[in-house]
Amino acid sequence: MRVIRASAPGKIILFGEHFVVKGKPAIAVALSPRIHVLVREWDNDKLMVMSRDTGYRIVFEPDSLEVIESNGELLQLKKILEELKNKKTIKPAYIEITSEIPVAAGLGSSASLAVAFTAAYSKYIGLELSREEISRIAFEAEKIVHGKPSGIDNTIATFGGAILYEKGSFTRLRVGEIKDYFIIADTGVPRSTRKAVLQVLNLYEKYPEVLKHVYNAAEKIVREAEKALERADTVKIGELMNINHGLLSAIGVSGLELEQLVHIARRSGALGSKITGAGIGGSIIALASRDKVDRVYDALRRHAKRLIKASIDWEGVRIEEK
Repeated sequence: MRVIRASAPGKIILFGEHFVVKGKPAIAVALSPRIHVLVREWDNDKLMVMSRDTGYRIVFEPDSLEVIESNGELLQLKKILEELKNKKTIKPAYIEITSEIPVAAGLGSSASLAVAFTAAYSKYIGLELSREEISRIAFEAEKIVHGKPSGIDNTIATFGGAILYEKGSFTRLRVGEIKDYFIIADTGVPRSTRKAVLQVLNLYEKYPEVLKHVYNAAEKIVREAEKALERADTVKIGELMNINHGLLSAIGVSGLELEQLVHIARRSGALGSKITGAGIGGSIIALASRDKVDRVYDALRRHAKRLIKASIDWEGVRIEEK
């Protein structure tokens, strides 16, 4: 029985979140936790997708792509199938999703799924897509999930490594051999990206002459971080993370739970720590050297609702056939 497997990594915004709204650059890094998609033949004339972690399930009629069964989730996958149908006949299959990336944690889970699903199913029906085409199709699915996504998540999930995002364009960054770890610590406080973005924009409109200097500082942090990443200077990267966190605090997206985790990480030996993503809840990231990562992890475990230890993923999307 033919089986295709594909997987794609998650991501963090390492520097520059929120400031991109005013045209400033940001850096995203792919992380080792992955979403896995398995596609295999089965004795049925339907195409069924099942998520082992969430229990979500959706069933398609291959010829028409009519949704026969769904609990309201995974509907974005129909867009991927529509894109692929323009290139090749859609065939029945059993598709199973497993994930190491938590949902709604700011780690790009929906884009990782879209990339892995596109890669696995396109290979199953006999298409040899370039990475650029896989990313483009995944981006169409991301529009269903997020409305107006930046394209950061599907790009980093496809290509891995680190990318610079600036004014709608992407540049792959040269990164030295970083062997230290990132720890993502979730506060458990619900977050709303839309609410956070609007709150920050309102503050900027109120104090533009003050905040333009904060935004310019955020850009300078990104430029310094580019050089530090190329040299694998994790001490400098950590220091820049700390400064970036201060700017995020200044624009009002921090909070007691976030600050607590940020400072616990630093006190326990992290090279740097900061909010990642929208803020006003959600998660922080801490960078820890190999000899201190366990100590930082243990200290955060007593206060965080969820922890993930990760390294940088250099590979991006991966496809296997058996």
